[in-house]
Amino acid sequence: MSLLSLIKYSKITSTLVSFYALGLLVLALAYSFFADSNIYKISPELSLPQPKPTGNSSGEISSELENGESINATEIKLQLNDQEFVNQGKKVYQTHCAVCHGINLEGQQGWNKIDAKNNILAPPHDETGHTWHHSDKELFFLTKYGGSGKAGGISAMPGYEKILSDKEIISVLSFIKSTWPIDIRLRHDQINEQAFKK
Repeated sequence: MSLLSLIKYSKITSTLVSFYALGLLVLALAYSFFADSNIYKISPELSLPQPKPTGNSSGEISSELENGESINATEIKLQLNDQEFVNQGKKVYQTHCAVCHGINLEGQQGWNKIDAKNNILAPPHDETGHTWHHSDKELFFLTKYGGSGKAGGISAMPGYEKILSDKEIISVLSFIKSTWPIDIRLRHDQINEQAFKK
């Protein structure tokens, strides 16, 4: 090979390597962009809640919060006035709930059909679903204990008793309610008033 051929070969090789490196960089940037865009992919690891130690016995209704207070089961109330609290609830939702209920609270497709085990898929938590048909207390207990029957009806919903604190459960439910249109929020307030009278 002549010196001129070696120089051309070297330039071509160097150009190809540069394009390859640039392509890898673009792919890496694209992956990091989409990985941080709150798009959640369903996988068995994400679908199953992972318990964390809480120190609570399984029969307790309220648990200690980070600030040392405890929640009285008769006074469970969602809090929409504290934006920081609602934002914390959004983070909890994205981490623990979005994988089934959807990043935009849209639920799973076909959620309103019963499967072979007499369960439904994860329903939407926006105004199109039935979340707002339940009182704060019912939503709290369903989230805490899941669909095991401990909170009322049976469903495939997992319980988060050993995963989330009571405060985190109330924060995520507060976030969900904060996304509803005002007329739905007012109707939900009426449901809470009726539940309180019982």
